[in-house]
Amino acid sequence: MKNEAFDVRDVVQRLIAEESRAEHSSDKGSRAAFRVCDKLRKSLSTLVGTTGFRLLLIRALNLAKAEAAGLDNARINPNGTVEFASEIESGQSPDDASRGETALMVQLLGLLVTFIGATLTRSILQDVWPEAALIRPESGEDKS
Repeated sequence: MKNEAFDVRDVVQRLIAEESRAEHSSDKGSRAAFRVCDKLRKSLSTLVGTTGFRLLLIRALNLAKAEAAGLDNARINPNGTVEFASEIESGQSPDDASRGETALMVQLLGLLVTFIGATLTRSILQDVWPEAALIRPESGEDKS
């Protein structure tokens, strides 16, 4: 049996890095963490519906607010997308905004692992990001 554990924060950082590399010139203002969230929304909504994904994201946002107060400016829209005031509008530094976005994604993936397990979570992530190396090579875990 495969080891189901993986470092959620590390996986989130890898996905954000993947989205940063994949960024197109037309969406330079977009945040990589929110693009990760949006891709997950599209994938997970087929499994749990828009409302199910939205409720999961609302819970993740509430948990992440404990780590990053700047998330008070975030809002989850009815379609499950995240709306977030820019750093300038919210008075945050780009680093604080990035920490908040990362905290939100860590909580979202953590909830997924809790509810459906690490193996299924990893499988969903690999479907969305087939080229991403989601597990550290030195961990000895495979990516499947």
